[in-house]
This record gives sequence, C-alpha cells and structure tokens, in this order.
Amino acid sequence: MKNKKQNSLTVFFTQFPKLVLAGVIFSAFFAAFMSLTILAGKFSGFDNILVWGLGIIPSAVFLPGLVMVVRKYSAEKAFVPVIPTFFKAVRENFRDFIFHGFVMYLIFASSFFAILYYFTQAQTDIVFAYILVIYILFTAIMILMLFYLPLMAVTYELRYRDLYKNSLLMIFGKILTNIITFIMVGVLAGASVLLLVFTDGALRILSIILITALLPMLVTYIVVSMISKGMQENMGSFVNKNPQPQNELSEEEKQTVKNTKTDDDYIFINGKMVKNPNKK
Repeated sequence: MKNKKQNSLTVFFTQFPKLVLAGVIFSAFFAAFMSLTILAGKFSGFDNILVWGLGIIPSAVFLPGLVMVVRKYSAEKAFVPVIPTFFKAVRENFRDFIFHGFVMYLIFASSFFAILYYFTQAQTDIVFAYILVIYILFTAIMILMLFYLPLMAVTYELRYRDLYKNSLLMIFGKILTNIITFIMVGVLAGASVLLLVFTDGALRILSIILITALLPMLVTYIVVSMISKGMQENMGSFVNKNPQPQNELSEEEKQTVKNTKTDDDYIFINGKMVKNPNKK
C-alpha cells in the first residue's frame, strides 16, 4: 500500500510500531553479536574496545533489512510487511555486507585508535592537536560516507569501487543536507549518552534496553529520510535497479561527460551524478 501524500514525519508516527519491529529485529542480532565479541574478549584476555567492535562485522549482514524497510516506508511510502521484507533484503545482500561490515569495522577501529592517540599526544604537544582536528574531520567524512553506503548498496547494482566512490562524492554534492543530517544524528547519539550518564540502577538498565532497541532504527530513519531525495535525483528512482539520473545537463556538461576517460558506472559533474555514456 502506498500513500504519496504522507511525508516522512507523518509516516514515522503512523507506522511507528512497524518501524520499531524492524529496528528491534536488527538490534536483537546486533546485541547478540556484540555480546559474543565482548565475552570473547574477556575470556581470551584481549578485553578492549577493538575486540568488542568485531561484532560490527556480522551485525552488518542484517543492516540491509533495516535499511530496506525504512526506505520502503520513509522514501517510497510503501507499507510492506516488515518481516518478509527485512529478511529478503538480508538474503539478497548477505555476501556484500560481510565485506561492508569489515570496512565499517576498520573505519571504527582506526578512527577510535587514532583519535585516542592524538588526543593523548595533544596534551603535551600542540602539533598533535592540529592533527587531531584533521583526523576528526576525516572521521566525520567517513561517517557521512556510511550514511550513503548502505542505502546505495541495497538499492543500486554497483561495483564496490563505484559504490564507495559515489558514496564519498554524494557527501560533497549535498553538503548542507549532510551537515544537517550529521547534526541530527549527533544530537540523538549525544542524548543517548547523557541518558546513560545520568541514570543508574534499574533506570540505566531500562535506558540501555530502549537505546539498543530504538537507536539504530531512529538513526536509519533520519538518514534515509534526509538523503533519499538527493540520492534519487542523482542516481535515479529507488524502484529502478538500472537507475537513470534525473538531472538535466547543459550541452557543455554533456560534452564534458563524453570526454571523460573512465570506466566508472557513474560520473560526478558539477554536483550531479550521471551515468557514464561511454559504457555499454
């Protein structure tokens, strides 16, 4: 069932129970895998956040299910059955998201280690403070790339190279939207941290349960709602597996595209993602 008259905010409230169901399914797998890696770290003697974070890799396999359900509801206004849609997306993207899970973990692990290292060194040498700022900006760019990567991966049939390249390029094509999205997600994450800091006992346990159950869905819904329009304008409709960008190009831009020597599936021209006409 579709209802194009509803906006994303209205859909969120009217379809909230179904969205929560999708979020809880993903969160259950995420919590299970993270618990296993935390226990593995404790029993192996390698009890640190880098080992705990290994749970990200298998958890990523179930991310397509959450992203697909949210995409259907938020962007397409198609209120599909949650459980079949979730697990169909998981099956279709299983192998790809094992690889993406490794990438997500590497971004997390390297960012955590580097920021911690440069922050410590900055206490004694101002030069490391500048490096810290640069690395924080780099980490922010990687996080923004991860906003686009899952949605693009479950929607379009692209090679890994084009998928990651286009995810990065989309950051700079919709800068204002991306900054607003980043702030919204940051505020939500910050509120979650404060909730944990200022609660204890039974309230903290309840907070952990609520955050685990709801935060992945809320973040995914914010991200998909904010970036889906720009992605469709640049990459094509979500319902078309062979997307055709909707942007109109000037004659000069068309000539530039034709003269571009690359075998990439898509080319970024003046803030527009266009299909490479040099490829059959």
